[in-house]
Amino acid sequence: MKQKLTLNIVTPKKQIVSEEVDQVNVPGIEGDLGILYDHAPILTTLRSGQLSYEKDGETIALVVSGGYLEVTDNRVTVLAETGEFLHEIDRHRAEIAQAVAEKQLSQTDLSEEEFIEAQKKLFRAVARLENLSDN
Repeated sequence: MKQKLTLNIVTPKKQIVSEEVDQVNVPGIEGDLGILYDHAPILTTLRSGQLSYEKDGETIALVVSGGYLEVTDNRVTVLAETGEFLHEIDRHRAEIAQAVAEKQLSQTDLSEEEFIEAQKKLFRAVARLENLSDN
């Protein structure tokens, strides 16, 4: 019998996933990470992008925006700002969000906080649209 990882993906609004899985692939801030059974403990920051996991030969994908990943004792915990399964993403809304964020970023009078927030929104919209194109 294959050893499993316990995967929990949580956002401030809800728990998205709580499953026993074979592998987890996450968008780390310094590059993508693949997590298998008996992975070394790790705590890292996530960037906006596709998170996928494999369970019994099936690959399930989501788009997450920012957050943290912790791996310890074959438990993978993802604390994400947002997370959506690919089938939940509304392309039209994502395109509008991208346009709004780009317009905000073109303004010259943004504070540093406003700029960072608009940049996060743009990264999230781009990640959502990029991953829709893959399917």
